Amino acid sequence: MKLHQAALPTRTSVVLATVLFLALVGLTAGAANGERLIARIVWAGMIAVMAGRVFVTGRISRWRSVFFIILAWAFIVQFKATLIGLTGSAFITPDIQEVPYCHIAIASSFLNHLYQQYLAFMSGAWRQWSPLTWGVVWLGVTLVLGQAWCSWACFYGGLDNGFALLRRKPLVKWVWLPKGVRDLPAAILIAMLLVSLVTLKPIFCLWVCPLKLGTGFLEPDQLTRKLQLLSFATIGIVFLVVLPWLTKKRAFCGLICPFGAWQAFVGRLNPYRVQIQPDRCTQCQRCIVVCPTFAIEREGLKQHRVLPYCNRCGECMDACPTDAIGYSLVGKPFASLPPKTARIAFLLSAWLIGGAVSMWFVPEVMVKLWRWVAG
Repeated sequence: MKLHQAALPTRTSVVLATVLFLALVGLTAGAANGERLIARIVWAGMIAVMAGRVFVTGRISRWRSVFFIILAWAFIVQFKATLIGLTGSAFITPDIQEVPYCHIAIASSFLNHLYQQYLAFMSGAWRQWSPLTWGVVWLGVTLVLGQAWCSWACFYGGLDNGFALLRRKPLVKWVWLPKGVRDLPAAILIAMLLVSLVTLKPIFCLWVCPLKLGTGFLEPDQLTRKLQLLSFATIGIVFLVVLPWLTKKRAFCGLICPFGAWQAFVGRLNPYRVQIQPDRCTQCQRCIVVCPTFAIEREGLKQHRVLPYCNRCGECMDACPTDAIGYSLVGKPFASLPPKTARIAFLLSAWLIGGAVSMWFVPEVMVKLWRWVAG
């Protein structure tokens, strides 16, 4: 493979990969023992190898995608296995009807959380309200990764990323959106925030989340249940499978995910940016073609501007023939920084956070597979 201009020397790449491996083991191995400890060490080693390949080749998207897809499918397998362990079934039973929350659901019903936190605080039970703690964790991750969460740690992103890679070339070319359509996730987020607050129900979970097809979390009313199933199936098939497969675009993330809009807003707190260097850009538009989430538009490219929806996946950097696109720090063009400083800082952060998230379920799936093969 031809090395990218952003490739690092082999020795530097090995050092960075080793630091990443030791950090992941140090952060996550302490709570495990036996098979789980071995699985976590092995998985940390695999992450270090993938990160090392990114450092030494200079190309981000291939190995990030491999990691990202493994993370997504491991999450689903572990989620189902946990349900079976809790209920004896792969679905939620009548005894356990609590909504399976995720980062997307929390963002789209954030006002509900604030209201419930207010009630808990007024009743003197605020110390027991765990979402407040998770809110602090989420804020920390946002400060470190920002929108990059959507390409390095989100299971939905890993799913549509995976289906987008099933074709070498798109069957349907789709490189731009009508004006205003790119802001559709923001409109969906606002609508869900308001409707969730008015109804005091997690609207994303009840009507949008395709994962609920595999949980059994449905309303008891038969008509409502059928409508929910239709909504889940339609959104899942169209936006997670068919459109990514046809267009090589991450349609769920780019067009309807409210969390993407949430991160585009609060991710401004994040110090990392993707910048286009004017004196190197030739306006070849390859970045527009390969961007999976429509974060680079034709008019924006003329102004060397990347939309806030950019999730730092690295596709545009790998495709740019003049190395005009790169990671930077807020207020600092990447060309003005010491060589590749922002790139190294971001990639280490992304691999570390994404790797730490994956440690919750990938090693568990590895253990289950090992037991299944051995037994």
